[in-house]
Amino acid sequence: MKLTYFNVKKVNHLVEEFYHISYSKDCIPFKTVMIPLGFTGFTYVYGDRQKTIINKKTTLLKKLILNGQFYKSYDFSVEAVGFSCGLNFKPTALYKLTNLNISKFTNKNLYFNEIDAILSEKFEQIFKRNSQNFNTLFQEIENLLLTIPLIENKNTQAIDKVINTIHQKEGMLSVNELLSSLPFGQKTLETQFKKMVGLTPAKYIRIHRFLNLMKQYENNAISLKDLIYMYDYYDESHFSRDFKSFTTKSPSKFFADEFTLVKKALKK
Repeated sequence: MKLTYFNVKKVNHLVEEFYHISYSKDCIPFKTVMIPLGFTGFTYVYGDRQKTIINKKTTLLKKLILNGQFYKSYDFSVEAVGFSCGLNFKPTALYKLTNLNISKFTNKNLYFNEIDAILSEKFEQIFKRNSQNFNTLFQEIENLLLTIPLIENKNTQAIDKVINTIHQKEGMLSVNELLSSLPFGQKTLETQFKKMVGLTPAKYIRIHRFLNLMKQYENNAISLKDLIYMYDYYDESHFSRDFKSFTTKSPSKFFADEFTLVKKALKK
């Protein structure tokens, strides 16, 4: 399995990253547990026999897939040689591009042509005609994104401000701390955040803190024990509960197994 990232040049306000993942004969069958990574996104699957299992429901992945926000892990497998290309959006970008309630896609992988056939066709044509030239593919995706009118108003501005604060604090803050700088109360924050991002603010904070800790660990910046206390977990048992909530594994089991795709993503 090989994961490659491509530069985002013109749509940094919308896209976190572009990527290409290939599965060669020597790694098939490929199986892993995917943990929440804090993104919505699109994946175009070239080939067959890629699938996810979420809440015991199997989804065969083909063509253009919309990946919703996740707050729990799911199983992913590939049973044939092939590859996929995709993009991960900034937290509010999918909402701004589609004006859809993003919470409807939480913990789901969905065929995007069943959600927005017209927009899906525009993306699919780019993926199809550039299957051998990924630099051109992502350049054309950027050009398409720049043509789509964005939903931007005082609410999107407020939620973007909240997200920036969460990122700056690396998830080490409470929802109450966010309210002091907002023009509305907690109920409106919960409603607007969930609609635009796909998760509640509290869940997004927990995931972001957890991911920051995991990235530090995977990049060998500091010991796991020190990181647990640095990221304001009360103790190791509290961290283990969070860890199992997001990965379905204990820390010892997760780090012992070869979760190659997740670990490569965390090391980016």
